[in-house]
Amino acid sequence: KELAFFLEQKVPQVKFVDRTFNCNKKHAMAIWRYIKAHDNGITNFHFEIGADLLDDEELAILSDMRPGLVQLEIGVQSTNDATIQEVSRTMRLDRLAKAVHTVNVGHNIHQHLDLIAGLPEDTPEGFRRTLDKCLSYGADNITVHTLSLKKGSRILLENFTIPSAEAVGEMLDYANAALRQADFRPYYLYRQKYMSGSFENVGWSRPGGECWYNVDIMSELCSILSFGAGGSTKMVEPGTNHIERVFNLKYPKEYTER
Repeated sequence: KELAFFLEQKVPQVKFVDRTFNCNKKHAMAIWRYIKAHDNGITNFHFEIGADLLDDEELAILSDMRPGLVQLEIGVQSTNDATIQEVSRTMRLDRLAKAVHTVNVGHNIHQHLDLIAGLPEDTPEGFRRTLDKCLSYGADNITVHTLSLKKGSRILLENFTIPSAEAVGEMLDYANAALRQADFRPYYLYRQKYMSGSFENVGWSRPGGECWYNVDIMSELCSILSFGAGGSTKMVEPGTNHIERVFNLKYPKEYTER
């Protein structure tokens, strides 16, 4: 029902904020089939996925989408085995590389990779290897985040050892030089509380690969409607600086029963 509404209204972009949208293949395929069958030629759908979970059937339907119908965001974070293990993640890098390459061959989907500088057990050398691998994958867009030390996170509660501010600075300096050399340019920047070394998050893109949702949400120049538990809608009054926010109920049970 909500997808039909977005398509009927020709909403420019719909972003699914599930961090691993395709962890349930049946669910992902149902939505991908629906938006493909009801494509209005305008609306773009943005999905955050686990690329190493994609199988041949999923890659086949993605490769058959209209150019611009879908864009994919992939949270790589790090390719350092020690780091991945320390933060309790699992990732099959060979499958991730295959998936990104297969999607690239189709030339119909922009791909956006996310990295984090300053994770536990990482080093400037390890971060360089991660970034170099991501550049070799051929993504259109790479965001380099700086680790944000969230209250209540295991990193703080269990007193993980993390890279120094100087080491994080080295990582970001390397990213700046390497990405510019690869013809990426920064197109959005933002900071959060408690960031390691008081650095920032920077989105880098090749020409034409920008994720405009990132620009819109940071600049607060357009309205963003949120559907789902815990979401917040931001309505911008044209021609003014007035922004009105509406918050959804926090818990899924309350939200679905409202």
